[in-house]
Amino acid sequence: SLDDLYSTNNPLFVIDGVPFEPGNVSTNQVLNATNTPNNASQGGLSPLNSINPSDIESIEVLKDADATAIYGSRGANGVILITTRKGRNGKLSVSANITKGFSRVTRTPDMLNTAQYLAMRREAFANDGVIPAISNAPDLLLWDTTQYTDYKKKFQGGTAKNTNIQLSAGGGNSSTQFRIGMGYNYQTNIFDENLSDKIISGQFSIQHSASEGKIILSLSGGYSVDNNKLIRDDLSRYKNLPPHVQLRDSAGNLKWSDKGVDYTTVFGSVGNPLSLLLKKYNSENENFYSNFTFSYRVLKQLNVKLNFGYNTFSSNETSISPAAAQPPNGSGQGSSVFANSRSSNWITEPQAEYKTSFGNHKLVVMAGGTLQQRIQESQRINANNYSSDALLYSIAAAGTLSAGNDYQQYRYMAAFGRASYNFSDKYLLNLSYRVDGSSRFGPDKRFASFGAVGAGWIFSKEKFFGFASRIMSFGKLRMSYGVTGNDQIGNYKFLDLWGNTTSTYQGQSALQPNTLFNPDYNWERTRKLEAGLELGFFKDRVLLSGSWYRNRSGNQLVFYPLATQSGFSGIVKNLPALVQNSGIECVVSYRTKAANKLEYSASLNFSIARNKLLSFPGLASSSYATTYREGYSLSSYRRYQYTGVNDSSGLYSFADINKDGVISSRDRDFIGNMDARIYGGSQHELRWKQFEFTVFFEFRIQQGNNWLARLVTDFTGRMANQPLYVLDRWQRAGDHAPVQRFSQTTTGLIATANSNMLQSDGTISDASYLRCKNLSLGYQIPSRWVKKMKMEQCRLFILAQNLFVLTGYEGSDPETQDYFVLPPLKTMVAGIKITL
Repeated sequence: SLDDLYSTNNPLFVIDGVPFEPGNVSTNQVLNATNTPNNASQGGLSPLNSINPSDIESIEVLKDADATAIYGSRGANGVILITTRKGRNGKLSVSANITKGFSRVTRTPDMLNTAQYLAMRREAFANDGVIPAISNAPDLLLWDTTQYTDYKKKFQGGTAKNTNIQLSAGGGNSSTQFRIGMGYNYQTNIFDENLSDKIISGQFSIQHSASEGKIILSLSGGYSVDNNKLIRDDLSRYKNLPPHVQLRDSAGNLKWSDKGVDYTTVFGSVGNPLSLLLKKYNSENENFYSNFTFSYRVLKQLNVKLNFGYNTFSSNETSISPAAAQPPNGSGQGSSVFANSRSSNWITEPQAEYKTSFGNHKLVVMAGGTLQQRIQESQRINANNYSSDALLYSIAAAGTLSAGNDYQQYRYMAAFGRASYNFSDKYLLNLSYRVDGSSRFGPDKRFASFGAVGAGWIFSKEKFFGFASRIMSFGKLRMSYGVTGNDQIGNYKFLDLWGNTTSTYQGQSALQPNTLFNPDYNWERTRKLEAGLELGFFKDRVLLSGSWYRNRSGNQLVFYPLATQSGFSGIVKNLPALVQNSGIECVVSYRTKAANKLEYSASLNFSIARNKLLSFPGLASSSYATTYREGYSLSSYRRYQYTGVNDSSGLYSFADINKDGVISSRDRDFIGNMDARIYGGSQHELRWKQFEFTVFFEFRIQQGNNWLARLVTDFTGRMANQPLYVLDRWQRAGDHAPVQRFSQTTTGLIATANSNMLQSDGTISDASYLRCKNLSLGYQIPSRWVKKMKMEQCRLFILAQNLFVLTGYEGSDPETQDYFVLPPLKTMVAGIKITL
C-alpha cells in the first residue's frame, strides 16, 4: 500500500523491448508476512536475481521527458533499458568463463567481552541503586561468568562461497546471426553453507534479414531456474546476546534455558537464535522472457514494425518450521507454509516510421500503439499442528489448515506519435504526443494525454566555431520539457475490496470489507524540464556531459491515513501537493594512448539531487502536518536538538526551544534532512601489453543514522551486549561523554531520555564514505601461446568487490547504518575465460 509521498518511485525495467513487469518488487509470499508487494531492496527475493548478468550487453538509463516519452506513464520514474547479447557476423565462436570466489563481512564494530559486559551490568545496577536478584540478573548470579563466545564472529564470521560457469556460442553471416548462452551460478551464505542459491539460465537470439534487407526478423529470449534456500532472518541481529550465554549443551543440543531461566523470557520469542537454522525455506523461481520483432520496409521511406513480447515469472515456496525449532514452552508441534504465484505479461507494439530528406532537412515521423496485459495469481496455505516433523512437507497431514488466494489483472494501452526534425545535422527537434489508458483508474478516469518536446543544437558544426575546433572537437546543447503520468498505485483501488474472516454470521461464513473505495482519484502528473551540455576536447579524448533537471509532480497519489473510527487504515486519493525534484548530473571522461602500448582511461560522475515540497494546501489539517513542511525536503526530520549528556544527571539532554521548562513535542522542529549532498563514482582503467587493471570507487557525502540510533533502542545496561563504543559513557558528575549512564531499567527518566534521543538529531551524524567498489586485474595470454593450445583467446583475471571503505562513520557500514544488519560483503573471485 502507498503510505507517503515517496510511494511511486520504481523505474520501468525493459529487456530487449519487453517490460519486465515483476521489476524489483519481491516475489516471495512466505517471507512477506503482510502478503503485499514490497521493494526487494527492503527485503525479499528480487526477480532481477533471475537475470544472468553475463547475458547483458548493455544497460542504459533514461530519465528526461523526451527520452522516456515513447514509454509513456510506465516510464514516469525513469526507464532501465537492458539489452542482451546478440549474435554477430563471423565464424562460429565458442567461449567459456569460469570463476570461483568467496565473500566475508567487512566493517563491523567489536562487542564487549564477558568481563566488560559483566562490568557494564554491575555498574548499571549500582547507578540505579538496585541490588541484583535472580529475577532481574540471572546473567550475573546464575550463569557461568567464565564462559565467553564472540557472537559477532559466530553470526557474522562465516565465509560464503561462489562458483560461476558461463558458456556461449555465436556467429553467422551477412543475413543470419545467432547466439546461445548458458549459465550456472551457485553461492552459499555466511550464516550456514546449506543456505544456498543456485541459478541455471539459458539465453538465445537469432536475427535474419531477407530481400536485400526489406524484411528483418528477430527472436530472442531467456529462461532461468532459481533455487533459493536463504532464510528470512538476518542472524546479525543476535550478536548482542550476553557473551557468556550458552546456546548448546555439552552434547551439542540446543539449549532453551539455563539454571531454570527460560531464554524466551530474556531473548524474545525466538528463544535460541540457532533454532532459526533448523527451519527450512525453499523458493523455486522460473523466469521466461521472449521478444519477437518483424520489420518490413514497404517503401524506401516507409518502414513498419511489429514488436511482440512475453514474460512469465512463477514462484513455488515452502517454509518448514519443525517442532525441534520451537521453544519447549510452545505448542511443540511443527508448522509449514506452502505458496505459489505466477505473473504473466504480454505486450504488442505496432509501429510505422516514415523517413524523408530534402536538401539539408531530414524528417522522421513515427506512429504506433501499445497493448499490454499483466495477470498475477497466487495461493498460500498455512499448515499447523503436525503430529510429526516427518510429515511437514505433506499438506494433508496438517492438523489445521488456512488458505488464501489472489488474482489481479492489469491492462494498459496507448497510442503515440513522434516527429524528429534535423537541419544540417546541427539543429534537432523532437515532438511527441501520446494517450495512455490504464485499468488502475475508475471508468471515467482511465485515459489521459501527455506530451514532450526536445531540442538540440550541435554548435561545434557552426562556421563561427572554427577558431576553437583545435581544442574543442564537439559541442552540443540540448533541452527537453514534457508531462508524464503515473499509475503505480496497485490494482482495483477504485473498488470496494472484501476479504474472508474467521467470524461467522448466523452460522455461515462471512466476508468483511478490506479497502475503502475511491472512484474519483486520477493520474498523477509530473512535469519534467531538463537542459544539458555535451563537450568534447582534443579529438574527443576528453568528454564532458552535464545536465540540470527539474521535475515537478502534482496531484500526488498516496495512501492517505484515516482515523480508526472509519474502520479503515486509509484510502487511495490525490493530494494537492506539489513536489519538486531537481539536481545536477555531470560525467567527465578521459582517455589516452602512449607509444609504449600503455592505454589509460578515467571517468568521474557525480550527482547533486534535491527535493522539496513546494506547496500543500491544507497541510496543517492533514495527516501529514507533523511529517512534511512546505519549502523543505521530503526527507526532512522534525526532531529535538540534542545538547549532549548532562554532566550532572548523566542523561541525554535536549534544547528547550519554547523555554517552558519542559521537553515536549513542542520543542521538536524541522532541523535537517537525510538527502545525500552529493554522490557518484570514479573509474580508472589501465592497459599495458597483456595486462589490464580496472578500479571503480563509489563515494557519497551524506548524513545517516549513527550507532547511537541503535543503542538507544537497546537501553544500555540491560541484559544485552553492546559495541565497545559504550565504554565511553558517563560515570560521575562532571563527566563529558557521548553515552549516558548505564541503567538496567527501561522505565522512568532513563526511558524518557532514550525516547527523546531517538527523536532527536543526536542519532544523526556524518555517514559519508569512499568505497573501493570494484577492482579487477587481468592478463591476456600471448596469442602465440594460445594458438598452440588451439584457442583464439585465453584470459586470466582476479576480481574484488567492496575491497575497502574510507569513512569517519562510527558503527557498522555507512550504507546499512545499523550494526545489527549484515553489511555489504567483501568478495574475491579468480577466473579464466577461454574462446575457441
